[in-house]
Amino acid sequence: MKKIVTLVLAAALLAPIGTGLATGTAYAQKAHSNRAANTNPRVTVIIIRDYIGPDDFQQVPMTYRFPSAQTYAKGQEEIRNVPNIRAALQKRGIPARNVNGVQTAFNGGKIVYVK
Repeated sequence: MKKIVTLVLAAALLAPIGTGLATGTAYAQKAHSNRAANTNPRVTVIIIRDYIGPDDFQQVPMTYRFPSAQTYAKGQEEIRNVPNIRAALQKRGIPARNVNGVQTAFNGGKIVYVK
């Protein structure tokens, strides 16, 4: 009786492993299809002057609050290379020269810091 119970429990514990192997290709296909979404990143525009109070101090990193020449140049280059950023700025009526920098988010989207 102990052997039967042990076999049933072992089979129950190993069952998810077997199904995980069968569905592994479905996850691979889903990850492959997400690459197309990453070619058109989502753009979030943050206006720095809106974050002036002491509670909002950490909302905008110091790198973008007071950008160096390199940070500013990288942001301008990112605007030239990514059409979604240009489209988002044009939609909001923001000139490209007002962009302090562009940061890539963890999900692949772009965060644009504007003065």
